[in-house]
Amino acid sequence: MKIAIIIPDDFSIVWFSETLVKKLLIDNEVTAICDIHNGYEPEHYLKIMKEWGINHEYIKFYRFMNPLKDLLYVKNLYKILKKRKFDKVINIATKPNLFGSIAARLSGIKDVTTCVWGLGLSFSDKRTIKAFILRLVASQLYKHSFRQSKKIWFTNKNDLEYFTSRAMIDESKAYLTRNYVNTKQFSPDSVTSEDSLKLKRSLGFLPQDKVVICLARMSWAKGIKEFCEASDILKDENIKFLLVGPVDEGSSDSVPVSYLEKYNSNNNFKWIGFRRDVKELYSICCLAVYPSFYREGGYPRGLTEPMSMQKPVITTDSKHCSAAVDHEISGLLVPIRDSIALSDAIKRIVDDEGLATSFGIQSRKKAQRELDEEVIIEDLVKSIF
Repeated sequence: MKIAIIIPDDFSIVWFSETLVKKLLIDNEVTAICDIHNGYEPEHYLKIMKEWGINHEYIKFYRFMNPLKDLLYVKNLYKILKKRKFDKVINIATKPNLFGSIAARLSGIKDVTTCVWGLGLSFSDKRTIKAFILRLVASQLYKHSFRQSKKIWFTNKNDLEYFTSRAMIDESKAYLTRNYVNTKQFSPDSVTSEDSLKLKRSLGFLPQDKVVICLARMSWAKGIKEFCEASDILKDENIKFLLVGPVDEGSSDSVPVSYLEKYNSNNNFKWIGFRRDVKELYSICCLAVYPSFYREGGYPRGLTEPMSMQKPVITTDSKHCSAAVDHEISGLLVPIRDSIALSDAIKRIVDDEGLATSFGIQSRKKAQRELDEEVIIEDLVKSIF
């Protein structure tokens, strides 16, 4: 079978979809229709993808809604799908979900799987006219996409309930799982203590420093402001704050670089932008924090990866990410947009090594028990064929 995966870029294939595409490659020819990520060496992820045996069709990708760019995106998708005559299309991420099904229908492909890993800013709680129009347009596009899809994969039960309650989806098409993590790759012993210490020193931290990490795009909705303000509140404590992630270019919710640079000048704070060495960065930290109120996919990687590495975690009580953390067992939940509650929770865990160890052990157990990538993807592949 010839399968097309429509996804934003090659980075998304390598980082978020490795197990899925490798299982698909066993009996099928797989082509990724996507852009090329520019956050590292040119074509770095493309080379990895091709080494796995995945074909590539280039298409320019733009994350945000723009009528002219979106029409061009659909047109170019249609041309590729029509020319290559695929048997099956798998859409991954918001823009492919909204427009991949349209292109598939125009090209005559009936076997479409849509993967909903969170609804993002399009379905935020903002009450502006612009936000209302965006939700209305996105809702209609999702309704059309679901009608064209043979199977729809959700990782957030709240998203499924949202569409079901509005009669926008045939529930028999839906397949609900938790999100997943590679528990072998992200394991407590996946980074040696020597490499961890070397990285810690290279970032300017002392061996004895207690480092708290937050890994996310630089979007206000990810709780960046709260993480930064917590560092202000705890500036007199022996706690270092490590913020990792790229600027959210083009987004109305993007955190200005000037704001990040201001905090970067503080002795207890470091923002290092986009990084590839994610598990190594988690290894130097005693705690992972993810204070998001974004419309996440239920189990954000900013939590599941450190959990798998046996780290205690803190997130918000937002229903779109709180299920990842068992409160007072594997970590703590705090109210959204509450820097003081976040700082109190951070200090509580950092100051109590016994509690931190216990939370970390339970985090690892939860990841292995509920979020193991091999099990979830194996069942998914059976479901969509």
